[in-house]
Amino acid sequence: MIEPFEVFDAVRRGYNELETASNPEILDYFTAIDGESVAGHVSHIKGILFEQEYVDLLTTQGIEAQVFEVTNHPVSDIAIMEGDTIVQEIQLKATDCSSYVSATIEENPDIAIVATSEVAGGFDGDMVTNSGIEDAALEQAVTDTVLDEAVNPVSPFSVIGWMFGLPF
Repeated sequence: MIEPFEVFDAVRRGYNELETASNPEILDYFTAIDGESVAGHVSHIKGILFEQEYVDLLTTQGIEAQVFEVTNHPVSDIAIMEGDTIVQEIQLKATDCSSYVSATIEENPDIAIVATSEVAGGFDGDMVTNSGIEDAALEQAVTDTVLDEAVNPVSPFSVIGWMFGLPF
């Protein structure tokens, strides 16, 4: 399960202006966004969250991996390391759209691609690796943590009412 703190960490990494923001400040930021730009924000945060989650997964498997310092690193998203040496760069695709992955393969046929579970199964295992992480889980974590809270904050009164079965 993806924890809210991981989503907030992804936001801080992906938005320079929120790098040192508190969770409430991040929620305030997203409360003020234009409704038409929500999908773009979700996609951006989801991609960064996917990088973090996949690096964590590799680490639990004993593989040394790291994200690049900048979120817009050209061609690849993470590096597999042996000590201080990069031994492989990998492009990650947090999507449920196979055409997006296909376009990436055409543009950069020499770079390894790891995708979310929804699309990876539709490709040859040599071309695209299944991360074991679902795009839907990433999107749900982002929307539940940042966007739903920002757009529909839960007041302390409604939480207390819910706990005690009171109508609010």
